[in-house]
Amino acid sequence: MPRRRYSHYASDIARVSLPSVLVRHACRVFAFASLEAIRQDIRVATDLLFVAAHFSHMGLSSSYANSLQRYELDGADAAKEFLDREGVRHTHSSAVWDAISLHTTPGLPERMGGLTRFLAYGVRADLFGDGIDRFSVTQKEAILAEFPRGEDFANSYLEALGRGIAHRPETTFGALSADVLERYSPTFYRGNFCGRVLGSRWERNSGDT
Repeated sequence: MPRRRYSHYASDIARVSLPSVLVRHACRVFAFASLEAIRQDIRVATDLLFVAAHFSHMGLSSSYANSLQRYELDGADAAKEFLDREGVRHTHSSAVWDAISLHTTPGLPERMGGLTRFLAYGVRADLFGDGIDRFSVTQKEAILAEFPRGEDFANSYLEALGRGIAHRPETTFGALSADVLERYSPTFYRGNFCGRVLGSRWERNSGDT
């Protein structure tokens, strides 16, 4: 656990705002991300990484039940506002905003700074098991003992994500969360990029030019 005071506040906010499955997920994300940074011998501000992990799903909380933004942006905005209130330097709070807002974008985090890269890695490690063979059995057992996945983490996680985005299906266009609504919402209609281009106002009015 990082020693900065605001890290403890971030943990408290997550616990009262999010279901336990997401809180434990955030703790494991932080642990895996921190271990990977150590393994690569890259210095990362662990207090900022801790906040990023705990706010990465804040957009799924009841506070954003009427939001029409992608949940990642809500979490990024919430984290930056929190850090700004705590007097954290703008460059640091902006780095956390970048990490949360971009960490689910395929192929991008690996090209970004350490905070974004390792947050994304921690999420992939916990959700998909990516790279967990890099750690010892003892390390993995210690993380899971303190922050257990539970009997049905995968479905519980996806259901929590689905509940948090069900009211804003349009924000899933081009995003991984579209897969979640396709699974959990019987009324969800997946947007199609080709259809939007071919059905644009330019195409519909092409005979007028």
